[in-house]
Amino acid sequence: MGAASADEDAPAAPDDIGKGASDDYDPWRPFNENMFFFNHDILDRYLLKPIAKGWDKVLPDGGKRALDRAFDNLGMPRRLVNNLLQGRFRGAARELGRFGVNTTIGVVGLLDVAKAQLHMDKSDADTGQTLGVYGFGPGPYLVLPTLQPLTVRDGIGYGVDGLLDPFGYFMPFFATGGVSIVKQVNERSLNLEVFQDVEDSVFELYSAVRNGYLQRRHRSIEEAIEAHDAEWHPSPMEWMAAR
Repeated sequence: MGAASADEDAPAAPDDIGKGASDDYDPWRPFNENMFFFNHDILDRYLLKPIAKGWDKVLPDGGKRALDRAFDNLGMPRRLVNNLLQGRFRGAARELGRFGVNTTIGVVGLLDVAKAQLHMDKSDADTGQTLGVYGFGPGPYLVLPTLQPLTVRDGIGYGVDGLLDPFGYFMPFFATGGVSIVKQVNERSLNLEVFQDVEDSVFELYSAVRNGYLQRRHRSIEEAIEAHDAEWHPSPMEWMAAR
């Protein structure tokens, strides 16, 4: 996978993705469609979705959202490191501040006190995004068993992000795996209606998921570049306000 300009990371407009994804982004489509069938029509339909429905009945919506916030709080090291690598030092500082506040006052992250009371929004960043910011192209679209949609670049980033999880070094493998399963079930439970609406309204689900993923990743990289530029090259009004 060679380096490319940021503009080549993904098409500039959603329509371009829809027209060219099969040729430019999905050369492994037969393999991907088989993996998508396994993930959606077998794994999700017969295992993850039924468990998520049971989880939805057992745990109130507020409890699921609190658990989701706690899991998100544990993702601070990934966001911190990648904000630093992207030169987004204000974002990195916010991540440290949010983690300190939410881990203590927010009861290990169950409450997002930093956002609700201090208006400190999350500065999301991951290694795949960082590679995109540095000009690495996405490579082919890729669907693997049990995993979210990826590109080759984001697959590499996903592996590196796993190494940035400090809890994996202190918790036994089975405990780490159990936490990952609970997180996945909880996320699926929070999105039962959203997933169902998409499935009911989309004619070709595979293409819709692929194109939506490529668009989101493209926007994510653009937003990261804009955040970096705003920090290092503030507008005159921002510069005066900071003085």
